Amino acid sequence: MGENLLKRLIDFLQGGRDERGNRRPTWFARTRFGKGVIEVLRELESVTWPSKENVRSSTVVVLITVVIFAAYAAIWDFIVSSIERIIY
Repeated sequence: MGENLLKRLIDFLQGGRDERGNRRPTWFARTRFGKGVIEVLRELESVTWPSKENVRSSTVVVLITVVIFAAYAAIWDFIVSSIERIIY
């Protein structure tokens, strides 16, 4: 999420301001659930989001690792089932 979008969403959920600039909380911001949601959104503002390139390269690494371990498991499954067929 963009930083600007989060700030706008937090401002919307907290409520508007009166003529003197004081915040008038909405009914949502006065509830415990609303306060929790607003706090979560504030924490999301401090998150450092990865770039597309980082996500793409990490995904490639994960997929290659999964394929290698799947092949390793398939090879051992083939070996163990072959030995089992010979014994039984």
